[in-house]
Amino acid sequence: MANSQPDLPATMHALQLVAYGPAQETLKYVETKTPRISRPEDVLVQVKAIGVNPIETKLRSGNIWGVSLTLPAVIGSDFSGIVVERGEKVSALDVGDEVYGSIRLPFGLSGTYAEYVVVSTAQDAIAKKPDHMSFEEAAAAGIASLTAYEGLVKQGNLSADHPAKLLVVGASGGVGSYAIQMGKALGATVVGICSGKNAEFVSQLGAERVVNYQSPEAMEQLVQEKDSYDVVLDCVGGESYFEKFSPLLRKSGIYSTAVGPVQHVGSEKLGFLDILKMGSKLSIRKLFGRYNYKIILSLTHKDFATKVNPFFANRLIRSVVLENNIIDLKDGAKAHELSETHRTVGKIVLRV
Repeated sequence: MANSQPDLPATMHALQLVAYGPAQETLKYVETKTPRISRPEDVLVQVKAIGVNPIETKLRSGNIWGVSLTLPAVIGSDFSGIVVERGEKVSALDVGDEVYGSIRLPFGLSGTYAEYVVVSTAQDAIAKKPDHMSFEEAAAAGIASLTAYEGLVKQGNLSADHPAKLLVVGASGGVGSYAIQMGKALGATVVGICSGKNAEFVSQLGAERVVNYQSPEAMEQLVQEKDSYDVVLDCVGGESYFEKFSPLLRKSGIYSTAVGPVQHVGSEKLGFLDILKMGSKLSIRKLFGRYNYKIILSLTHKDFATKVNPFFANRLIRSVVLENNIIDLKDGAKAHELSETHRTVGKIVLRV
């Protein structure tokens, strides 16, 4: 028997993707049927806030080759909220618990841009929300914190037992801001790259040194530091960054990227030949490169509760959500437009 709150509404509001293209033309705030759990390991969450991720703007634009959704669809992965219904096999959570996490990318399923979302405790990322975190801060965690953990720990092998030197490219963004803090928590010497205006912010997150990518002198000094770093986490992408920063790695160093050889991949349409060229570059790097080149292609959602959540619960890392980056769900198109500037500090969050 499922356990649920009484009088759940039959309908809810959601932000639906109705076509591919510009945000204002394709994201519509609608009333639709409230989902209900169908599996014993599911919970239904009343959503309080939603983290916005670049993957969602790229899905909306239609620029991801080979990926198409059945429209209209509710997109979105990250969430925070309150459990209002749970399946009979769910024991770690109860109705009324405040939770946060991320569902696996919903290609054809109902996403988190809605007042309610079904979350699988067997497959998705979900944990009890630490009391000191607001719903907005918790909603920001999901994909970005999982990506930082994947790049630094699972690919980069960072651990408190083995002090290392870490370079974070794109240190003031969603993934980068978590990576700076996580690296420091794991005992690494952390250097961050960002614009000059965000340098103080990145320093406050825990970077021992911040390099302004807009300063030719600072960048020239950095690229002279060959064979100095154990891990480079690239949150921006692009051929020029790999060419500049891969020589900074020690022989056994790891270059981990969340985006690959195309800067802000998915921001523009990629054709079949573009995909082939990108694949060729990746193959050459993997087979013949001096460094361990790794792309974060998937996330282990089950790591969230046991591996990532403790960083938040123990206040080792925090979400950065500026007030002007919190936008009402009904105005979600504005959030996508803001994300597409690639100039935001921390995370963008939708408030329900």
